[in-house]
Amino acid sequence: MAKTTSKANTLQKSLMTRKRLITIVLLSAGVLAFALFSNYGLLTRLTLMSETQELEGHLGVLRTTSDSLRRQIRILETDSTEIERLARERYGYIRPNEEVFIINRDSATP
Repeated sequence: MAKTTSKANTLQKSLMTRKRLITIVLLSAGVLAFALFSNYGLLTRLTLMSETQELEGHLGVLRTTSDSLRRQIRILETDSTEIERLARERYGYIRPNEEVFIINRDSATP
């Protein structure tokens, strides 16, 4: 009878160890899933970091464009020759007694 009790105790301990192991694995899987896939998880953080880098690059392009446009505004506010040049180029303005020569270039000749 002592052998039967000993085997029963060993079997019971083995089952308890398996239950604990399964419980630990399930809890660990739950914590890992939360850490990876929740709103505050690792994948969300990586996605947001990538988006932040992309937006910072776009912001740099916009700042460069903005600086260029501000420089052009400053030139147009202070330089009358630049205004005259733009009026001649864009609108075909000419000065009195000035002649305009239009040159047509053939695309075949260099």
